[in-house]
Order: sequence, then C-alpha cells, then structure tokens
Amino acid sequence: MVAISVDPPDVTKKLAGDLGLAFPVLSDPQLSVIRAYGVEDGEKGIAWPSIFVIDGNGRIAWRSLAETYKVRPVPVLILEALETIHSDPTPRE
Repeated sequence: MVAISVDPPDVTKKLAGDLGLAFPVLSDPQLSVIRAYGVEDGEKGIAWPSIFVIDGNGRIAWRSLAETYKVRPVPVLILEALETIHSDPTPRE
C-alpha cells in the first residue's frame, strides 16, 4: 500500500509520522502520477480522493473515485478487490 500526495516530501514525511502510518506516503508535487491516473482536480491543483488496486501485471483491477476526502469506500470493498486478485492466478493481458 502506498499513498501519493501533491505535497512536497518534507510535508508528506511529517504527515505520515503524525498519523503513524505504516506505509509510505510519496510526494508528487508535479502531479505526474496523479495526471497519469486521471485524478487531477485542476481547479484545486490536487488529486481527487481515489483508491486503486493494481494487479501483479500493473493493471488497475479496482478503483474508487470520490469528490471529497470525506467519502471513502468501506474497507471490506477494498479487501474483496484484493481477494479477487489473489484468487485469480490467470495472467491478464
């Protein structure tokens, strides 16, 4: 699991520490990854709140997009998406 923020590295490092996160929070101030995944909020210069589950072939297997950070999928939906990837050993093209 990885989080990506538009904030500079020092800010993301502090945020991860303050929140006690056990996963990396990466910095994307140029919005390169955010744009590549199509989640840029051009008006605010940030990313739309989103969650992506990527399979072993680098393909998006599941995603959740929201207009506000206050809306998040329940964890069971994310776990189900992960389980689907692990239970399907077929390589995807």
